[in-house]
Amino acid sequence: MPLGKYYCDYCDKQFQDTPAARKRHLQGLQHLRAKAQWFHSLNADANAHPIEPFTKGVCNRFVKTGFCHYGDNCKYFHPKNDSQTAIPQAAPAPGGVGMSWGNLPPSLKPPPDGGYPQLPFVDWG
Repeated sequence: MPLGKYYCDYCDKQFQDTPAARKRHLQGLQHLRAKAQWFHSLNADANAHPIEPFTKGVCNRFVKTGFCHYGDNCKYFHPKNDSQTAIPQAAPAPGGVGMSWGNLPPSLKPPPDGGYPQLPFVDWG
């Protein structure tokens, strides 16, 4: 039975539709950039600078030297010198300054200082 073709509207590409081929394409950098570019073109607000979903943080090489040999193909964020571009911030670590133990469910709270009280022994016959 012949397999069908998969057409990607973002990339304007067509290929044989197998699970592996589709997964490889949908996770590829070229597809993610084309998709981000398409969504960015829908954004009518000129002041917003969305961070692309495929970035994983700030490029250390670009921050230290001002140059990255990967250029536009780098998977990390290259901050501009203007103050309008926001640098993505990492999420606060668990147990950080802003974390309160009161917000956790009882199963995730640390044990009391003296330990848990002993439960009564019950003989189940």
